[in-house]
Amino acid sequence: MKAAKWRDLSDDEMTQKVRELSEEVFNLRFQLTMGVAKNPSRIGEARRDLARAYTIIRERGGAPAAVAAAVAPAAVEPAAMAAPVPAKVAAKKPRARTAAKAKKPAAAKSTKKTKKAKG
Repeated sequence: MKAAKWRDLSDDEMTQKVRELSEEVFNLRFQLTMGVAKNPSRIGEARRDLARAYTIIRERGGAPAAVAAAVAPAAVEPAAMAAPVPAKVAAKKPRARTAAKAKKPAAAKSTKKTKKAKG
């Protein structure tokens, strides 16, 4: 879809399209991994359409859904930030190797040359 058509959509329609495209990208990634994607180039198209939608939302002065979701939890409760931070846990000691995991010595190679019998 061209950017001009994206700009004609209302905010609710744009939000719905963003949800659909992000879900499509998610599903296409799984299909590509499993090797069952019918049209592998569609993932690139879906990503570009999603970027177009985010750009137009940004132009309208809004924040894309992903950005808004990431910012919202931080602004919910400022009192939670004042809570004391627990002290660091003591560093773990390295474990000794067990007999099963210990490196086995390499087999000694014979360096003696055998002499051929003359005769």
